Formats: sequence, structure tokens, C-alpha cells
Amino acid sequence: MDWWLHVRRVPAACAALAVCLVLGTVADSIQVPVPVVVGGLSFSFPLPFLLPLAPVCLILYGQSRADSAIEVTAVRPVKLWDTAFMSACTTLMLAGGWLVSYTTGHTLAAGMARNFLGYLGLALLLRIFTSAYIAAACITLFPVACAAFGVRHGVPAPWAWPLHEPNHLPAFVGATVLGAAGLAASAFSRSVGSLAQPSQQ
Repeated sequence: MDWWLHVRRVPAACAALAVCLVLGTVADSIQVPVPVVVGGLSFSFPLPFLLPLAPVCLILYGQSRADSAIEVTAVRPVKLWDTAFMSACTTLMLAGGWLVSYTTGHTLAAGMARNFLGYLGLALLLRIFTSAYIAAACITLFPVACAAFGVRHGVPAPWAWPLHEPNHLPAFVGATVLGAAGLAASAFSRSVGSLAQPSQQ
């Protein structure tokens, strides 16, 4: 277990989650202006909606440090540990975000938790077909692309779920579907690169 905690950078990921929850509460008034390609205006992206990118990228980095060929044949249930850890992170963020939102009135914390779920799920799906580093780069650029191409007259498009208000049900459903699909894919699938390794033997 110690080697898994060290390789996966679990303490760092947990610390990032805690910092994310704290900053999401105290920095809910900070807006990041993103130019809108269609319409010539800018969209003010709430900083808490971007903060979940940090723990998601740390989780991806931790998993990229593993030796897939060795772990596939390992006796220890590494896949189960990974899935359980990411599920626990998701539960912590959702519970923490909604608790903060309910008790303090900082409603953006709930949207931050939603975005963590969606970002993580999308990153895990991308990682199946690419490397963890490419998945991290894509997921980092995704909310910026949503703001640049998914806003018309100040209103986010339905597919731009990271931009919507925390109480926007379709955005929460979309993020939940992505999160569930990503966790399921991570538990039962292997990356393209690791799938190619057995054929080379």
C-alpha cells in the first residue's frame, strides 16, 4: 500500500482537494475574463470553476507514473485501489462543495464540485486513447474553449457545462454522466498504449 500511495501521489492529490475546497469558498468573487470568439465580447469565468483542474491533473500525473506492464500482472488489486481513490475524491468534492454551498451561501462551491466530477470523467475517457499528459493538457484547455466558443450573448451553450450556474440541472447531469463513464472506463479498460504491449511479446 505504501508504494501505491507514493507512486500515485495520493497525499498531494488530497492536499490539492482540500486547497480547492478552501479557495473555492474564499475566492468565489474572482472572475477570469476569457475572450469570446463569436460575438466579440468576453465571458467572466468564475475562478472556483477552474480550480478543480489542479487536483484532476495531479491524479492523472500520479497514474502516469505507474508501470502498466507490471501492474497488469500484479497480485494487488491496483485497479480497484485507483477506482476507489478517485471515487472517494469525487464523493469528497461533491459532499464538501454542496456542504459549503448550503452552510455559507457560497453557491459556486457546488459548481466547483460539479466541474471536478466532469473534468475527471472527461480526462479519464481521454486517457484511454492518449497519454495522461495529453489528457491533462486537453482537460485544461477545455473550459477555456467552452468560454471562447460556447457563449452567445453572454449565455453558455448547453454543451458548455463548466460555465453554467451550480443549480443548472442539465449541466450537473452532463458532468455526472461524464464522471461515471470515466470511472467505469478507468476500472475496466486499459490505455491504447498498454493494450499494444502484449502483442509485441
